[in-house]
Amino acid sequence: MRRYSSKTSSSSETSSTRASSSAASSDRGKERINSTRQRAHSVAAQVLRKIVPVAAAPILKVSVTTAFEAQVSVLLEGARSEGRGLPAVCCAGATSVATFLASRSLQPKNGVRGAVKISGFDDSDIFLGPAGSKDSWVGSRGHAKHTALHAGSWDWKGGGEKPTEGQAADIELSGDQLKIQLRAQTVVELKRCLQLQALRGAMDSEDYDSLRAQVTKARMASCDTEHIALGEARLKALQDLGLHVNEGCDKASIREKMNWSVVSSREGAPNVNEVCTVCEDCPCNASMNPGEVMDIVEGHVQDILKGFGPNADKVLFESLVAASLAAQEGCIWKAGGKFIFTEFNRNQSVVALERMLSKSDPHCCKMLMELHKYTERKYNGFVTAIQVNFHPNGSSYHDQHRDIYSVKQSAGPNCTCQFQECVGTVCYTVGSSRQVLCETMTDTLSSISPCGETCQGRRERTWLHSGTSMYFNGDWNNNHTHGIPQTDVEMGPRISLAFLLTAKPSFGTYTSK
Repeated sequence: MRRYSSKTSSSSETSSTRASSSAASSDRGKERINSTRQRAHSVAAQVLRKIVPVAAAPILKVSVTTAFEAQVSVLLEGARSEGRGLPAVCCAGATSVATFLASRSLQPKNGVRGAVKISGFDDSDIFLGPAGSKDSWVGSRGHAKHTALHAGSWDWKGGGEKPTEGQAADIELSGDQLKIQLRAQTVVELKRCLQLQALRGAMDSEDYDSLRAQVTKARMASCDTEHIALGEARLKALQDLGLHVNEGCDKASIREKMNWSVVSSREGAPNVNEVCTVCEDCPCNASMNPGEVMDIVEGHVQDILKGFGPNADKVLFESLVAASLAAQEGCIWKAGGKFIFTEFNRNQSVVALERMLSKSDPHCCKMLMELHKYTERKYNGFVTAIQVNFHPNGSSYHDQHRDIYSVKQSAGPNCTCQFQECVGTVCYTVGSSRQVLCETMTDTLSSISPCGETCQGRRERTWLHSGTSMYFNGDWNNNHTHGIPQTDVEMGPRISLAFLLTAKPSFGTYTSK
């Protein structure tokens, strides 16, 4: 019985122990489950916080209307388009719209920056000011409207054909509305767009004179002030490097070469008239054609300026050289095979030249003004520009050319001429004798017809001695070219002053050739 009781007690204890152990195991299991659930809940909460979008609100509505197919996109920092946004390609004649969303709480306090990107165009910056502010702009600060321009590539330096059409993008930002309209460029916009190409191309080189001309032309074409300012800054950088002074144009070289003591004269040397030999009655061989006026007068400068002494040609020559040495370095610059003396900014208007000379050499200015007044009286016109050419020796030259009398003519990519219709030119020579070559032309500007396919034209070489004047009118200029050819014969220095005449008074004209 005891033994049985003992067994029974032991069995009870064992059962009790097992039950206690089972309960503890159950509690531990519940704890593990609760812990796992807590961890799972924590992880889920973290994941959800990352993937669940924060409430967003529209900050910009974009509409694109286009006259041609184009790829258009708008980028905004911290914002995304609702749905698919703008199409990959905006179709001609259609209007595409998109709305950009962003959390107001995530927007930077200093505004949102972005850009409008259109295939072929430069990017246009946009800025959305903080909510409630009026600081938003497009293109550049302070502007609610901006027009971007695009045209095909133009070989401006090589004188290539200009593109005849281009594209424009009118971008307007008003509140939370951005409107983009794509259309064809106007004639004025195309001119501005192509000139901007030339300005950028010139800025990439170290050619000071070319960049100077393109900055001037960009200003004349009303290119945006930002690009003009960049061009002027580049000019200043090139000037600091001394690149505004061409080889042989420094004052030391001018002082040495433009010296009256080495002036050479060829008085008495014969002129040469080379006629067309294909046929005797070739129209080119006529010494003068209907409407033409061409007159060469020797000693004319001495006669006009006799009040300045018996050797007025020498006095004028030395005064012009002295004035160039007193002017700012860079006022003498190379153009083709000769040097030109102007204001530092290349302005060759009569007003600009006389203003400069009045400061650097008043005596020279008085002589020039006397020539100016006489020229207008004698030839019944108004002097609009004076080109002062320096020829240091026989190796200098002036290419065959017509004087630029209208917009139909051009003197090359760096020509900055502004036109009134001109009626004639008077060129005064002082210093060494040089030949002028006059060639009869039969092209579209000329009224003279060739005698046949093998017509040789006519070439006439005439000596211009110190003090000689040469005058021709518009009809002669259309029918002929003129120039100063280079020579192997040793020659001294020469200065020529070309007075361009208009029928009406003119002020502040630029000219370069």
